[in-house]
Amino acid sequence: MKLRHTLKIISSIVLLTALIIFVSVYTQRILDRDSQIMEQCIEEIEKNIKKEEWVQAETSLKNINNIWSDVKKTWSALIDHQEIDNIDVTLSRLQMLITAEEMPSALSEAAALKKYISHIPAKEKLGFENLF
Repeated sequence: MKLRHTLKIISSIVLLTALIIFVSVYTQRILDRDSQIMEQCIEEIEKNIKKEEWVQAETSLKNINNIWSDVKKTWSALIDHQEIDNIDVTLSRLQMLITAEEMPSALSEAAALKKYISHIPAKEKLGFENLF
């Protein structure tokens, strides 16, 4: 009787651990995919800013804003809301700087935006460094 009870407990623990690992891997893939897509858009914005092609930079920024509005819904359930707020604020500042055609400041904000987005998958990755 005790052996059967012990086996049920061990089986439950193994199943729960497998579920946690599966959900973590799935979440990581979502974050990696979304961040790569957004980073590519930011690189396009940076290229347009460097060439002083402000209309194309605004078009690329609208594109990333559309992508972000979809990604934000998913990421809200997965990451700290402070990270989302940082991305929202940086996107707003970048919009104003592109509209004002301020190259150095716009490039700086684009780099900050890329950093905010790229560090999230690494921060959320399941690993010993994130557990302690």
